[in-house]
Amino acid sequence: MESIKDGQPVDVRLQSSIQHEGQVAEPHELTAAGILIKKAGKTYLQFEEGGHAEPVKTIVKLDKDDAFIMRKGAVQMRLPFTAGDIRPGTYGNGQVAFNLLVKTTKLEVTDRRFTAHYELHADGARLGTHELLITYTEGHA
Repeated sequence: MESIKDGQPVDVRLQSSIQHEGQVAEPHELTAAGILIKKAGKTYLQFEEGGHAEPVKTIVKLDKDDAFIMRKGAVQMRLPFTAGDIRPGTYGNGQVAFNLLVKTTKLEVTDRRFTAHYELHADGARLGTHELLITYTEGHA
């Protein structure tokens, strides 16, 4: 098995719920093989999402005070999370890209769990409310 410094294989389960204004919440779930990386005192979870025209590489910085999700591939996204704060983010899909504001209402990081509740805003309007839960367990090399 690789050392934790090089990356520990993990099994990732991502559950999310998105509620757009005036609509019922939409649940989403995915599972993937990933790698847990510890580098320079920080912890990152990296995995690849299928189901798009091209794969989407996702990196999650696991920090209870200053976390982020970055996605690259068919979807380009950077969402920073700081509990009780509003921070600028970005989203892109193909030729369309726009700036977002990410208002984090809950951020929790434990040994094998990442939880974020947040609102996305663009052009002065709330786009929706999101609840995200990522759990990860030791995987196989």
